Amino acid sequence: MAIAEISRIIIYGLGMKAKKIGLLGGSFDPIHFGHLNLALELKEKKSLDEVWLIPAQINPHKTDTQPVSFEHRFEMARLAIEGVPHFFLNDLESKRLPPSYTIDTLRLLIENDRNQGLSNQFYLLLGEDGIRYFSRWHLAEEIVRLVPLAIGSRFNPDLTSLLSHSEAIQAAIRKGLTQTRRIDISSTELRERLSKKLYCGHLMPSLVLRYIEKNGLYA
Repeated sequence: MAIAEISRIIIYGLGMKAKKIGLLGGSFDPIHFGHLNLALELKEKKSLDEVWLIPAQINPHKTDTQPVSFEHRFEMARLAIEGVPHFFLNDLESKRLPPSYTIDTLRLLIENDRNQGLSNQFYLLLGEDGIRYFSRWHLAEEIVRLVPLAIGSRFNPDLTSLLSHSEAIQAAIRKGLTQTRRIDISSTELRERLSKKLYCGHLMPSLVLRYIEKNGLYA
């Protein structure tokens, strides 16, 4: 099925109540229960109305690794959230040249809202391991000016790495820290297990695993 056929086109009527929408980006190469648990817990803890998964064409922080095609990763993400209430998939990155910078995505989403007369509040969803190098992200300070962060964190996290960030970024991270359960699943390790034909049903949704096997991905 073509991406255009399964993309969710969001059209809200003028005057509708503004929504709190969490944005989870990433390569999703492949998507797994760690991604889903993070998004679900942050949605509940932050009282978000929706969560949008936004697969990246090329993650600028992983340019040394060539992911499987966007179409495969998009379809795996679609299967992973099938039946999950208020979770949606956005193919925005498929329409832009890579790499996929978060700041560009946020600007475009906010501009689209403004053009439709909407005032939705977007939140950038992150895992705790994503904050260590956050200041290296493209225009990181503008990101925290545009949207609040929601960061899944274990109890009493180690924040020594924050000292390398600006005050604005430190403040945004501290405010966004949200205690969640930690499910440590590495996409790299998962790809290795898949390549060795080891069992992976405990790490990812069965629909995704079947899709991988059917299409010979990571073999």
